[in-house]
Amino acid sequence: MKDSAVVLEDESGEEFTIKYIAHKTGLSAGWRKFVAGNKLLEGDALIFQLIGPCRFKVYIVRANDLNEVDGALSLLTLDSQMKLSDAEETINAQIKKKRRTKPLPSTVMQEEKHEDGSSGIDSDEVASEVLEGSKSLASTSSHFKEVKSFEEFHISINGTSIDSEIPEDIRRKYYDLCCSKKSFLHDALLPGLYCNLAAGMIVEAVNIADAVRSCKLTTTRKELDIWEKSLRSFELLGLNVGFVRARLQRLLTMAYGTEDAVDARRYRDARMDLGRTEDEIQHVEEKLVELKELSRKCDDMENLKTKSERYKVVFQEEANASW
Repeated sequence: MKDSAVVLEDESGEEFTIKYIAHKTGLSAGWRKFVAGNKLLEGDALIFQLIGPCRFKVYIVRANDLNEVDGALSLLTLDSQMKLSDAEETINAQIKKKRRTKPLPSTVMQEEKHEDGSSGIDSDEVASEVLEGSKSLASTSSHFKEVKSFEEFHISINGTSIDSEIPEDIRRKYYDLCCSKKSFLHDALLPGLYCNLAAGMIVEAVNIADAVRSCKLTTTRKELDIWEKSLRSFELLGLNVGFVRARLQRLLTMAYGTEDAVDARRYRDARMDLGRTEDEIQHVEEKLVELKELSRKCDDMENLKTKSERYKVVFQEEANASW
């Protein structure tokens, strides 16, 4: 393979021409400008989508967002007995490494001249620049409009069907969600995601969608925040759940960000206080009944006292009688 110029297009559409060094499997001339233009930090993850000969669309997942991704993935209920494949272990390692938010080391930024005049990188630590293992993100799934019924609906990840990994009732609900957007919600998932992980995301997304639709004003802020964090992380991994997240954000605002919400919480708190007060009143009334019964017994004490004194006299007379 020969050295060649490649074009990187960032998420805003700006293009950067960069030299690809074949023997180093890395990028050189022009890379510093790309890093500076996109304000890359150590720990940021880059996804290279091949969109043409020597042309890539580059997506950036910031280091801070990766923390949220990890947090949401920990919420997924996955088969604990399932062994990770070598490919999955590699992906997970890439996602979790280097989260410190600091500028890229200068050794990565510096360039040097080789004897043949070509420009290269003077450090062998070019992990953030290596294109090795990059895959095309071009969608190979069929168009959703071709799906006419649930029986024709199949979930495919990286060319592999995961229907058997998802319960039928969840698949039916997921089908309804896809129908609402007229597209496969998983079409833009990052390439190389482990199938069991993708299945877990879909199951959790369906469960959250159900929970959002059935939530009440009494649903806690903690629950809503957990759902929001999970949905945001799923979006970062490419699952199209933005419409569910938008509904959740509106409900969050309605439940906690308006005067009506404040009044509703005050009413709810007042009802709880009233309930506690009524319980206390009932307890006091029961105690009062006990005290009244004790008081009734105390009224009989005078009669008992009189009888007791009379009996003591009789007893004493018998004791003191002459022989």
